[in-house]
Amino acid sequence: MVEKFKIANWNIGGAKYLQEEESKRSKIKYDLNFEINDLIRKRNKPDVITLQEVVRYGKSKNEYEELIDEIEGYRYYSFPLIDTDRLSSKAKWNKIKIIEKNGKKIQNWPKDTYFAQGNAFLFKKELTHVPVWDLRKSSSNKPTEDRHHIEQVNLESGLYFGERGSEPRAPLVAHFLKNPKNQDDKPLDIFVINTHLTTLRMEREGIPEIDLAARKIRSWQIDVIFNGIISRYNRWRRENYEERGTKRILKNWETDNRFEPVWIIAGDFNFIYESVEYERIIKMNFIDLVPSKTIKTKAKGVGNKPTLTLDYIFGGPKFIALDKFVYGKKKTDFTQNIVDDKVEGSDHFPLIASIPIELTPEETEEIPVV
Repeated sequence: MVEKFKIANWNIGGAKYLQEEESKRSKIKYDLNFEINDLIRKRNKPDVITLQEVVRYGKSKNEYEELIDEIEGYRYYSFPLIDTDRLSSKAKWNKIKIIEKNGKKIQNWPKDTYFAQGNAFLFKKELTHVPVWDLRKSSSNKPTEDRHHIEQVNLESGLYFGERGSEPRAPLVAHFLKNPKNQDDKPLDIFVINTHLTTLRMEREGIPEIDLAARKIRSWQIDVIFNGIISRYNRWRRENYEERGTKRILKNWETDNRFEPVWIIAGDFNFIYESVEYERIIKMNFIDLVPSKTIKTKAKGVGNKPTLTLDYIFGGPKFIALDKFVYGKKKTDFTQNIVDDKVEGSDHFPLIASIPIELTPEETEEIPVV
């Protein structure tokens, strides 16, 4: 039996919702939530959905409304990276509160409205979601705390001045546990990283200086993801899960006899697939899980035809985790994974990917960790 781990990724463009006139916002919110629910339905309920540019708004940071409504069978967690309280620059929010219509400036939101923008996770309630360093044996042994265990890794670049070039970025790391056949089988750790990398004003507009600067910023951010998250965890595994230089003492419900962890990186990367950044990720032994580039993912405005591919779902490491432990004996080229071009609620299209998990008895032999 082949089990599939399904993931969807979508930059929902929430900031553009905030810029809309009050008379249009309720319909836009309804349509956007309908499309997310429709995506879940027609794509056979992805296990995990990574979202970028989610927003919240309201009277205060303690009394607010999320753009995404509660979805039956899923847990939703959003992580604001910029808001009206934490950061002093008001340039972005002032542009939202006061808009121009028919040559006149109108107050579009109350002056003291609280705004926040960031990224979010949606994942099935039935999934075993655990802390990053969790080593429990069985996916049936779920944490008792009714909370999330997602970790935010900040990519601070300096002061924020209300524009996208200085906007704080932060990968979100979620850890899920699977026992593909029986609850007593060796556990498989699946990590999902939700990210939204930097882009600069006037990038890809024929100014090489700006393109080069953006590439350098994103290359540093990619270093943090691969060196500071994936490599740091995998090295910890290779060093026998030491804690401060001492071997970790395992509880009776834990085990260090585990499959190689699978890493999935999804998000809006803000680079094209012919770029140096894309090539770096592929050369680091990761696979583009939505390989067809016939349908682009990013348009210049909602309702326009996409002209660029900036959104991706990568999986790996190929020969360590994916090739031996996830493919099983039936290899796949992932051509069944797609960009959903039927969605109209954002200037980005969603991506949907399935990863087959097939672990045979021969492959469940213990791999020594040294």
